[in-house]
Amino acid sequence: MSGTTKTTEVYLTGLRNQHAVETQAIGTIQNQLPRMTAYPDLHAQMQADHERSTQQAARLDSLLARHGSKASLVKETVTGTVATVAGFAHSFASDEVLKDVLAAVGFKAYEIGSYKVLITLAQAAGANEDVSVLEQSMKEEQEMGDWLGSHLPSFVHTYLGQQAA
Repeated sequence: MSGTTKTTEVYLTGLRNQHAVETQAIGTIQNQLPRMTAYPDLHAQMQADHERSTQQAARLDSLLARHGSKASLVKETVTGTVATVAGFAHSFASDEVLKDVLAAVGFKAYEIGSYKVLITLAQAAGANEDVSVLEQSMKEEQEMGDWLGSHLPSFVHTYLGQQAA
C-alpha cells in the first residue's frame, strides 16, 4: 500500500469516526432536550445544535460518498447505544442540566479537535476540495462551544433560582 493510499485510508477512517461522533451527538441531544425546557435559551440552542449535527453528519456522508466510501454501521450502532446511555447519565442528578452543559462544552472541544485533525488529514490525502466542508463544521462547533461557555454563569444563576424556589 502506497503512502498516499494509506493516508487516504486514514482520512476515510477519520471521516467514518467523525460521522459516528455526530450520530452520538444527535442521540445525546435528543435525550437531553426534554430536561432543558426550564432553560429556554439553552433549549433553543441545543435544538439548533441538534439540527447542525444532523447537517454535519449528512456532509460527512457526502464526503465519504465522494471518496467511494460510507459510514460504518458497527460504529453507528455502538455510538447510538453510547448516546442513549450518555443521555440518561445525569438524568437523576439534581444538577443534571449543569452537568449536561459541562459535558457538552467538553464534547464541543473534542469535536473541534476532531475537525482540525480531519482538515490536516484531508490536506495530506490530497482531498483539498473537502477542506471547506470540514472547516464549516468546525466553525459551527466553535460557535456552539463559545456560546455554551459564555452562558455558563447564566445557567448557574437560573439553576440556583430554581433551587431556591
